[in-house]
Amino acid sequence: MENVHPNYEKRMQLLQDTLNCRKTDRVMAAPFYTYLPILLYGETTIKDAIADWRNALPSYYRYHEEFQPDLSYGPSALFPGKPMEALDCQFVRWPGKHFPDENIGFQVPDQEYMAQEEYLEYAEDPTGFLMKKILPRHYRKLAGLGLLDFSMAIWQGGLYATLPAVDPSVREAFDAILSCGQAMNEQVGANARFTLDMIQRGIPSGVDFVTSAPFDIFNDTLRGFLNVSMDMYDCPDELLTAVNAATRVQVRYIRNLIRTGTVKIVGFMLHNGFDSFMSKEQFETFYWPGLKASIDACIENDVIPWIYVEDSFMAKLDIIERDVPAHKVIFTFTGKNDLKAIKERFGGKYCLKGGLLASVIEYGSTEDVEKMVREAIDIYAPGGGLILDTDVALDNAKPENLRTLFDIAHNYIKY
Repeated sequence: MENVHPNYEKRMQLLQDTLNCRKTDRVMAAPFYTYLPILLYGETTIKDAIADWRNALPSYYRYHEEFQPDLSYGPSALFPGKPMEALDCQFVRWPGKHFPDENIGFQVPDQEYMAQEEYLEYAEDPTGFLMKKILPRHYRKLAGLGLLDFSMAIWQGGLYATLPAVDPSVREAFDAILSCGQAMNEQVGANARFTLDMIQRGIPSGVDFVTSAPFDIFNDTLRGFLNVSMDMYDCPDELLTAVNAATRVQVRYIRNLIRTGTVKIVGFMLHNGFDSFMSKEQFETFYWPGLKASIDACIENDVIPWIYVEDSFMAKLDIIERDVPAHKVIFTFTGKNDLKAIKERFGGKYCLKGGLLASVIEYGSTEDVEKMVREAIDIYAPGGGLILDTDVALDNAKPENLRTLFDIAHNYIKY
């Protein structure tokens, strides 16, 4: 790659050494966020950033130039407004459309878009089911897709399958898809250029593709959290059949994506599976097999899985330790997880991304932050394998506290 900053290779080697839990001359620091550069500088609003990612890019460039984090994150974590408008999106709420506050984040309400009786229909043909049933429920302008059926589109069947295209709703759906695709191409292209610019300035991407566990497809976007909670008891066989089908689709998608050669880190944001929701038996039945298969697909192709664990997984650590190979995965354990206990158990085996409290960076003094960062390095850096990050996404921070965080991370080490 041309014009790559020499710090890029240094940081990539530092990342590889950290992944392998080797001792390094300094600790990596790369707080994960959704809105931090937007709120930090006030050059734009969350509303305008969602409307068009390009509105936020000057702030993202400024943040990375000023603080020099060891991994970069662009605006792709934001749901993009224009593409959602093009399809008349129903499953996301965002400022400018639903909220008067310009700096409130997007929200995904817990709703039902798929009936309990439809699990086996999904499992039989996931792609067809999503196209004909779910997309019209998620996006009003895609209602016409429900009229299309290409399941027998061979020989003359391929010709007859086009007959519904004369319906105005089908035409509207394809017009909306074209408008959405054009808007997405502009914003995704801008984010890709940002990622490349960061590489050329010496900062690798912190994540190249984000997904979840296959189980979370139903939890997040199809059945909803409450319904899935009951489905594990009411129709466990149907749920498991659907999750297995979703796993096959996701693993195939990940492998195809990796073949493009553009992916080095895949993020898995775990929205379920935590201790207060699932027993270990339920976890090993419904949640873990699909997640493990997805993790394995990354590892087999020399891609780093970054597992972002929301809520407590303390009762599941033995399952992780049993099935996840050492020195291949980055784990972020947020919130209620006991990171000290996790370090004692996983130290020298898995790279841990965390150690800091976002609340201290947002509300504390520089002295508080300095003390916290030094203590985190003292506790979690011995033996290698630490990337400094916060316990939740860091979206609000005092500039002086950020400077302190990165200064200590870059200049203080104790093994």
